[in-house]
Amino acid sequence: MFKRITTLLLFSFYFSAIGQSIDGRVLEESSSGKIVPIIGANVYWENTTIGTVTDKNGNYSIQEAPSMPANLLVSFIGYKVANTEIKDDKYLFYLTPNLELDQVNVKEKKKSSNISIISKLNTETLTNKELEKAACCNLSECFETNATVDVAYNDAISGAKKIKMLGLDGIYTQITQENLPLIRGLSSSFGLLYTPGPYIESIQIIKGTGSVINGFESFTGQINLEYFKPDSPEKFYYNLFGTAEGKLENNFRLIKRNGKWTSNLFLHHSYHNMEIDHNNDYFLDMPHHNHFNLFNRWKYESDEIGAQFYLRGFLETREGGTIESAPVNYDVEIENRLLEFSSKTGIRLPEKEGKSFGLQTSFRFHEMDAQYGDKIFDGFQKSAYLNFVGQTYFQKDIDKLFFGSSLYLDEYNNNLEKLNLATGGIIPAWYSMTLFDEERQDIIPGIYGEYTYFLDEILIISTGLRADYYNITEKLYGIPRINIKYNPNESTAIRLTGGRALRISNFISDNISLLASNRDISISSNLLPEIAWNYGLNLSHCFYLFDREGTVNIDFYRTDFENHVVVNMEDQGVLSFTNLLDYGKNSSFSNALQFDFSYSISNNFDMKLAYKFNHAKSTYPDNNMWDVTELKEIPLLPKQRGLINLIYSNSNENWMFDATLNYVGKSRIPQHESISKEYSEPFSVINCQITHKLNDFDFYIGGENLLEYKQDNPILNYENPSSDSFDASLIWAPVMGRRIYFGLRYKLPI
Repeated sequence: MFKRITTLLLFSFYFSAIGQSIDGRVLEESSSGKIVPIIGANVYWENTTIGTVTDKNGNYSIQEAPSMPANLLVSFIGYKVANTEIKDDKYLFYLTPNLELDQVNVKEKKKSSNISIISKLNTETLTNKELEKAACCNLSECFETNATVDVAYNDAISGAKKIKMLGLDGIYTQITQENLPLIRGLSSSFGLLYTPGPYIESIQIIKGTGSVINGFESFTGQINLEYFKPDSPEKFYYNLFGTAEGKLENNFRLIKRNGKWTSNLFLHHSYHNMEIDHNNDYFLDMPHHNHFNLFNRWKYESDEIGAQFYLRGFLETREGGTIESAPVNYDVEIENRLLEFSSKTGIRLPEKEGKSFGLQTSFRFHEMDAQYGDKIFDGFQKSAYLNFVGQTYFQKDIDKLFFGSSLYLDEYNNNLEKLNLATGGIIPAWYSMTLFDEERQDIIPGIYGEYTYFLDEILIISTGLRADYYNITEKLYGIPRINIKYNPNESTAIRLTGGRALRISNFISDNISLLASNRDISISSNLLPEIAWNYGLNLSHCFYLFDREGTVNIDFYRTDFENHVVVNMEDQGVLSFTNLLDYGKNSSFSNALQFDFSYSISNNFDMKLAYKFNHAKSTYPDNNMWDVTELKEIPLLPKQRGLINLIYSNSNENWMFDATLNYVGKSRIPQHESISKEYSEPFSVINCQITHKLNDFDFYIGGENLLEYKQDNPILNYENPSSDSFDASLIWAPVMGRRIYFGLRYKLPI
């Protein structure tokens, strides 16, 4: 008979090339105070098959649980847990002999989202429990109950959405899948739509420039997705989702296990073909689409090797624009096709504790064809990514050293044309005018090192440096970063961060929604890489009030650009892309201040409050006088955001109620003859969902934008799509009204 002791641990998600794991030791603490290792103790996650045993030194390494927070269990015949400790990022269990072998359980309510006070990085984790509180059909809808990441429509025609973080567009946030590249290049425009929500086990939101291990592209932070693992507790999962507007989705997850090999298969299909035009502007409020998505993971585990192989692909057709009965036609047709193969391989050195190395690879083919009225964009991307990382130390349990090298290879073939109607005789003839034609090969090799020093459990100092060479500019770019965490007590963390980031702009695909207008496009002949510095300060504190747990989190981050690809749509009918460096010593920056407060009002009632203030400006040239510039607020960025999230469940947790109010402040609107105001009006959006659990089924129904707030005339001059003043890209509020949805989830346990 085994003694089972359950301990709820708060822990840090540690990002490295060989995946996430929890390391620690199981030790015997005798009555005399002598500490000796326990060999063969079982360490495993509650209600999962994820487990390991301790080696001859009492050490263990166990991969992360399927969802966090989670209960970590230790079992060894005749022993009980006397104490636990987190030291130098290792999770220690101290056991003492015990003659009473009754089961003891120490349980705590699991939160659906949490902010770590242990991680050296400012990390907020959203678990699948958090994602199931809303209609998270895809990644763009996974942040509705979160204040850090803002989500908005790109335009009023294509249905594409974008995110913003720390006052800047989402292209400046590194988005990864299990620390492999996810959204880069062509996928920056629609990539958020092509990651189904039911695939995602958790999301880690890291503010600041983060670690040099994961690359050079993180300006404002990193959003890392963790998919459900083959070790997940459900053998089969099915999710059916539908809306009153006729959108239908099917999602499947399957798990197969065979010895040291395990695998899971994800399938997704989304379809919508109803003609909806609630505001009678002759344009579809919601585009038609047909989307197929597949993701397959194979995982191998042994004492020396851990390897994972990923295959991902999707195919989508999207059609928007005018309805069939419209007096004039404006067609939007978008096709995306992607095939990607990735891998992660880690080599463990059991005889050399704390030392290992690994390799990440990713190979991608992505093709996009897009038509917005008379503009046609054809893009093709071939990419390869390799990242080798090693881990060692100078003095055991005091420091860690990560080192490695990476290689980014990207080949782009992008073409933008404008169709023109020539009146030659009785029969008109179509011909095209090339606006942009690019064949580009980016080769960026780099090396890096990151040293982390641990001073007891109080202070962590991590310094990193990358050096990356870009073949087109023929320059070597230094990327220094530093992260400092100080714990004045066990419930408080103070973090300082600073660092530099580099990004190669793909300005057409990054801003493809701006093609939903009749602007004349001007592109600088020599667009340089974007470079910026990010600095941040964070305070996180956990407290107990009336025996209830709460957290307070305060962030301030500033981003300063050395060079910024300025997207200038300040004047009606004109769109230009230029370098900030072209204007001399002008500036582009963003300040973001955020307060978060969460509290458990009762065992069944939780509350989250948040407020965010954005102050972001950039230098814009006068399109008529290139030697004249002006520092202006970044357009269509709300100055203020607020959030109230209330979560209630009954004592059995088979009924759950979630309500979220999002307040969106005013934002500056670029000049247009159809818009008389300089700033938009503030507004609020309310979303609600009710979930009922019955055996292995979850039934849910919800509503989004219940107040039915919509932007008036989101498509400017819709009566005449061929006019110079036609524009469907100036969006600052919802373009759809109230949306009612329903669905069911079925989970078959293993």
